[in-house]
Amino acid sequence: MTNFDQLGLSKPTADALLKFGYEKPTEIQQKAIPAVLEGKDLMASAQTGSGKTAAFALPILEQMKQQGNKPTTLVLAPTRELALQIEKEFQRFGQRMQVRVVCVYGGTGYDKQIRLLKRGVDVIVATPGRLFDHLERKTVDLSAVKTLVLDEADRMLDMGFMPQVRRIVTKMSKERQTLMFSATIDKRVEQLAAEYLRNPVTIRVNPQQVEAKEIEQCVYHVDESGKEALLLQLLNEKEMKSVLVFTRTRRKAGRIRDRLRASNVQAEEIHGDISQNQRERTLARYRAGAFSVLVATDVAARGLDIPSISHVVNYDLPDTAADYVHRIGRTGRAGRTGVALSFVSIEQRYLVRDIEKVTGRQLCLPDGSPAVKPPKASSMRRLSLSGGGRRRR
Repeated sequence: MTNFDQLGLSKPTADALLKFGYEKPTEIQQKAIPAVLEGKDLMASAQTGSGKTAAFALPILEQMKQQGNKPTTLVLAPTRELALQIEKEFQRFGQRMQVRVVCVYGGTGYDKQIRLLKRGVDVIVATPGRLFDHLERKTVDLSAVKTLVLDEADRMLDMGFMPQVRRIVTKMSKERQTLMFSATIDKRVEQLAAEYLRNPVTIRVNPQQVEAKEIEQCVYHVDESGKEALLLQLLNEKEMKSVLVFTRTRRKAGRIRDRLRASNVQAEEIHGDISQNQRERTLARYRAGAFSVLVATDVAARGLDIPSISHVVNYDLPDTAADYVHRIGRTGRAGRTGVALSFVSIEQRYLVRDIEKVTGRQLCLPDGSPAVKPPKASSMRRLSLSGGGRRRR
């Protein structure tokens, strides 16, 4: 299939997509859109940046009929940034229909959200915690919801949202269509799918190659004490127009931002200690090119869609390969190429092997040699006899 109208979408929708620059559907869109239009439940996994928001938003909007003031679609997402991105996509795709979309998330006041909900809404995009609070306050009614989307289901499991999600689901009709999207489908996600989905269609896109091919990846072996100097050296030597730097902690993000500023590098930070309004203003300035380096925790690893990001720097490697995939997926978007640079201390080299296993790609040093050399047979035997080899953290 090469055109959106061949997937079952109407010609007006397909024509509108052309105006937005969507010429051909991605693989996840090709597989998911027909299933959603047929009313089937869906369990889908796809790499970051693969177009999965459009894969569920387009068929939902295609079938939408405005029915009074109660929402008919609910999308749950684990972070505010991802929720805001999904809201933006629904508004963009639903312009012709004048769809009413409200985004509900924490870190900001209730009054504005309550006013918007009272005016009437077709689609609610929400983080579970804040939506649960609205249910407790009786400021939202989910009884008319016909379509439920759980986006980044694996992340919601990791962040401990599932007790709230379960209570939210009890407030809507059992006769609904449920769509679940996840970066990977493991046993935990399969158990969750069994709890919510009825005879679902299962879609796996690139299960063995989960990172974008357009991203050049490179590893630097460096001790913690040398990371700041290396970052400054790379910023000076390489053409890095728009850089996203990931750290493990909020405190470190602030420290790196201050160090960069002291070296005359325009830099800002975003993390959970910064108010939502301030984060939105910072991201708007970053999109506009007001500064070149954004230092962030994993709050920016999902849902941040800024096509102009040229480089992602993993100042600290994340704990899981899946999080690595989401981080580097912030570059190389919308058909562009991107570069991902990772600083790896000796204690973290085992994480490189995990990443290579998940991505199906060997990571290399700047000179092209393997980032982690395969252990010799004798070393493998010693590791086996000792029962492992991973450093305890």
